[in-house]
Amino acid sequence: MDLPYPRLYFRMAVYIGAALAAFILVGAGTLVLIASAELAGYVATRHSALGHDAADVLAAGGQPALENWLRNEAEVPADVSIFILDQDSRDILGRPLPAEFANFVRNSVVAPADRADANYRPLRLAPQLIGADGSVYAFLVLPKSIGPWGSPATLFGLLAAGLFVVGSVAWLIASRFGRPIGELQAAVRELASGHIDARVPSAISARRDELGALAADFNSMADQLQSLMASREQLMQEMSHELRSPLARLQASLALAEHHERLGETEREQIDEEVRRIDQTIGEMLRFSRLDTPASVARKLIRIDRLLHDLIRVEEVEATARGCRLESHIDRDLPVIGDPDLLRSGFENILRNAIRYAPADSCVELTSHREKSTREQSTIVVQISDRGPGVPSQYLERIFEPFFRVKSGVADVGGSGLGLAIAQRAFKAHGGSIVASHRAGGGLTFTLKLPAADLT
Repeated sequence: MDLPYPRLYFRMAVYIGAALAAFILVGAGTLVLIASAELAGYVATRHSALGHDAADVLAAGGQPALENWLRNEAEVPADVSIFILDQDSRDILGRPLPAEFANFVRNSVVAPADRADANYRPLRLAPQLIGADGSVYAFLVLPKSIGPWGSPATLFGLLAAGLFVVGSVAWLIASRFGRPIGELQAAVRELASGHIDARVPSAISARRDELGALAADFNSMADQLQSLMASREQLMQEMSHELRSPLARLQASLALAEHHERLGETEREQIDEEVRRIDQTIGEMLRFSRLDTPASVARKLIRIDRLLHDLIRVEEVEATARGCRLESHIDRDLPVIGDPDLLRSGFENILRNAIRYAPADSCVELTSHREKSTREQSTIVVQISDRGPGVPSQYLERIFEPFFRVKSGVADVGGSGLGLAIAQRAFKAHGGSIVASHRAGGGLTFTLKLPAADLT
């Protein structure tokens, strides 16, 4: 699923790219500062009087005096080296030039002997010393600290800059990603240990990346688990209440029979009825709990129009016994994919509920048709309407809760209190829905929707 905000790997790439850019900038700045500091002595020496002193010594005593001056008398700073080169690029003291400067000096500092008298000479980067005999020497100042891998100060500066940048990025990644992951891990552990109120802080779930989406999904899952646990607890309380009532009546009938020292027909019928109610409640409770498992839903092609016709034919007996009638308007060719037993149970619970509350001489209507929901998908719509007492508007959604009953003056018509809840779960398990609404003129209309099967 595409997220409407930058993905985590994109943000990591931004951080790493920013780290590289920072390293380049900091490294370049460090190199400039170190190079400036190192070259300060070199520049000062270039502009000092040492070159003039060397020229005076050469003019007065020739090369031997110049060699003696360079070896013993010249005050050379510690951070530079001074070479005096002849026309063959050889130092007058016989010292080898640093390898990294050899070609540079040979091509750009000392003019080749065969072109010494030409009217064009290469750019000279060192002052020339002219002897009394016309000999030409190059006064070359080189910084000591520059080598093939840079100076120790340069290497230390680059290492320090790299450590600073890497440390900063590591801290940033740890704070931006490590802490949220730790919070998620702590919340998961709390939830696993039974603390169903464990949540990831909103500061993390509000993030606009995958970690934020994961935290939001975790909080949503925890909310659903907490709601499920609460509903299960309420369900168990309601079920215990539903079972206590027939058990109490059963105990009363047995006590009365014991008092009379015989089991009369009335007590026997009462016991049979209460046992039937207990058995019905337990059976529907088991059916209701199985609907929590999607794997329990079969996947078969079902013709809803045929299923509804069969159901009406069976339920007409009960409708006649209660003094009402069934009318149907069912379109043909209404295919869905699902569990036939489960869907039949859902439709049966809704239709029986309508018949139970339908007054005498009234009509329970059942209609079905196909409607287009999108260009590719269509929906099967089934409506079951009655002329019963209805329910207040605030209870239209709650009537699908297990064991929920509306407090009214209508007599109890039986049932386990799970019929509508089972129907709702059955339709949701098939990707459908069910809603109850008031019917014009009185009564309720249940609207059920299921995705139609694509047989093309």
